[in-house]
Amino acid sequence: MISIIVPIYNTYEIYLRECLNSILAQTFTNWEAILIDDGSTDSTGKIIDEYAEKDSRFVAIHKQNEGTLLARKTGLENSKGEFIANIDHDDTYNPQFLEKMYAKITETNADFVYCKCQVRDEKYYSYCIKDYKWSTELSENVAMMLTPCSGTSNLTWNKLIKRNIYEKVNFPNVNLTIGEDPIQMVQVAYHSKSTAYVSENLYFHRLDSGLTSITSLTLGKIQKSIYAVLILNKVLENMFNSIVPQNVKTAFYSFCKFVPYIYFLLDKKTRTEFKKDLEPFLPELIKYEKSLNLKICLLLANKGIEFPFRLRENIKNLIKREANEKRRN
Repeated sequence: MISIIVPIYNTYEIYLRECLNSILAQTFTNWEAILIDDGSTDSTGKIIDEYAEKDSRFVAIHKQNEGTLLARKTGLENSKGEFIANIDHDDTYNPQFLEKMYAKITETNADFVYCKCQVRDEKYYSYCIKDYKWSTELSENVAMMLTPCSGTSNLTWNKLIKRNIYEKVNFPNVNLTIGEDPIQMVQVAYHSKSTAYVSENLYFHRLDSGLTSITSLTLGKIQKSIYAVLILNKVLENMFNSIVPQNVKTAFYSFCKFVPYIYFLLDKKTRTEFKKDLEPFLPELIKYEKSLNLKICLLLANKGIEFPFRLRENIKNLIKREANEKRRN
């Protein structure tokens, strides 16, 4: 009845086992869990084989590393359920997650349902805490998915989605491990006519397992973050036949307003990789900077003048401080 897709790449063994045990603990038992080992180099493969041998509802798949987005595509292609759920490999379900989400989606006949959840960081805090009234105008729903702190959020993991909706998602053939959720959820929103909300904490998300810290912006992560934004932009253009409504554009620019900073942290040579695709709408992103001084610096950098007053180093040092503080905590 429900297929749970679990893309996995080099996670801590204890977190992976917690995740899989939370699936086993579900009070709703008519499920299958598609475990995709995305080219892991640690003990992931052995662990998922162990669970598949222990319970036939677990299906273990081993593939070469292609990123979270394509791992989810593989999971979908190998699943049979009428409904699709996603879970990150270091997260956990409330034991009643499937039961209550299934009850809501069958009661309301919504195209997808979402629940309140908790994020594990320095402390627990609730996320996705409000209901959102779905609009009859699909562009409003797509824009909502790109709006920070919106009711449903643009994440896949606190959702239960009808298969006939999720199958309409186009999975770009790119290796993405950052920003893959919005790429899927804007498409789910585009194809959905209704949604429903479960106002209980049924999902527990681990913000940072220590292996993939978003605050630690290495060159590779900067490039992947920018690439994810470019892919998201192409997805929006394809959905709306290259005529993206203004409300969606505005939400997209607001959603991606961090891009100018990380883009200009790259050296000039590396920037050329993104120049053709990113720079046409870079001025729109810069508009969302509230500080006049920083906005001027960004505009100058966009004209080829490097950040004055050591701003580049200041940004790098800020990122490093945040990463170090997070590791200490």
